[in-house]
Amino acid sequence: MSIPDPEARIRLKQMLSEWVDELGEPEPPPDGVAPEILASAEAAPDLFALLSQLTALTRETQLQGRATNRLHADLTAALEHLSENVTSAETVARRLAETRREGRLEVIVELLEVRDRLARGLDEARRRLGALRGLRARFGQRPVLEAVVEGVALACDRLDDALRRLDVQETTCAGQPFDPTLMRAVDVAETTAAAPGTVVEVFRPGYVSNGRVLRFADVKVAAGAPGAPAARGNA
Repeated sequence: MSIPDPEARIRLKQMLSEWVDELGEPEPPPDGVAPEILASAEAAPDLFALLSQLTALTRETQLQGRATNRLHADLTAALEHLSENVTSAETVARRLAETRREGRLEVIVELLEVRDRLARGLDEARRRLGALRGLRARFGQRPVLEAVVEGVALACDRLDDALRRLDVQETTCAGQPFDPTLMRAVDVAETTAAAPGTVVEVFRPGYVSNGRVLRFADVKVAAGAPGAPAARGNA
């Protein structure tokens, strides 16, 4: 469509010319962006560079996420371990009591070994004392052996008193039926003086404390007369 008015055409050309000139002028910076940033000489990245940077940023984000997950798992495991090790006062007291009881039993076992040695020494001193005869024995070794027997016997008595205060009792074995929960058969006697399965001799005494076996007794058990038929169990 033509414009017949020449003045209108002139005004239109001026308007188009001003509009084209405005297109060549730089745009004002957006709000919040410093003008010196827009005035940087660096060229805007192309699409390939932008995608590469975006891919690298995505990869770094994934790695950071995995590291965060591992850290979370490690912290969770550490907290669970800490919660398992944090015990109440009752648990600490119970463990302390168990430790004391185990330490007490170790001391008792050592005392039993000492008592065994004292008992063997006492038996040997009494045997030698009983074997002495004549005036030489009366004025020679007898006084020494009598003093030894008296001193060792006194030590054994005091040790037995200490064991009783610790609730330690000697297992009664001689003349009793063999009990595998308290005794250990180390020898067998073929005899008719005792019923089969009866303890006829104690080599080393056994001890119990509060229903717990501290040491098995080493005993000799009767097995009946030589050549006697074995007793049959109940059908």
